[in-house]
Amino acid sequence: MHILKTLRVKPWLPAELEPQTNLPSALLNKEKSASTALQFFLAVITVVFLLFTITFLQRTQSFDFQALSGEPWLPFTNANILWQNSAYLLLASISIILAKKFAEQQSLYAIIISLTATTLFTLLFISGQVQVWQQLNQSGFYITTNPANSYYFLLTGVHALHIVGGVLVFMRCIWLFYFNLSYQQLASRLKLCARYWHYLFFIWLFLFCLLTSDADTFKTIALICGF
Repeated sequence: MHILKTLRVKPWLPAELEPQTNLPSALLNKEKSASTALQFFLAVITVVFLLFTITFLQRTQSFDFQALSGEPWLPFTNANILWQNSAYLLLASISIILAKKFAEQQSLYAIIISLTATTLFTLLFISGQVQVWQQLNQSGFYITTNPANSYYFLLTGVHALHIVGGVLVFMRCIWLFYFNLSYQQLASRLKLCARYWHYLFFIWLFLFCLLTSDADTFKTIALICGF
């Protein structure tokens, strides 16, 4: 066996190119498959939001479209609550990165604290979004009143559903870790969760900028895009 191992050595390869990992090959293959599946899923989400964005920009040129920002009486001229929600989602993304690093260091208490923070900030973001929907309804900006209202509820609702889906996967990671107590597997799963949270954060920033634009901005964008 030692002779066979020696024959498999490739001395012409630089030492730094040899795999430097303590993870079992089965776990590495599983992580690679999960990463590929996540990339495919993110590509599908990107296409969905891209199609929504195209139809939204086309709709902004209709006579009955009223932007939600620009005038003092419009709800998103002052978007402080949306900035607050953005901060919650950013903190959730940061805390899940810390959880992944603590899992690599096998620091159980630090993992618990960072995962709790991730859950808390994510729930605060969802709660903040629900609060915005309620404020819109209370101010008379109902879902059927104006196309801009409809698209706001649609786009933020679809985004919130993806957040909820991420929370369910995130809770499953914690559940599996509770029974398995494998720090390597937890770190691998949290790495994918962190990538998903970052993606949703950047999607939210895009939606934030899009949905809080004023009428002049929509006209400029439509002119550039040829709508």
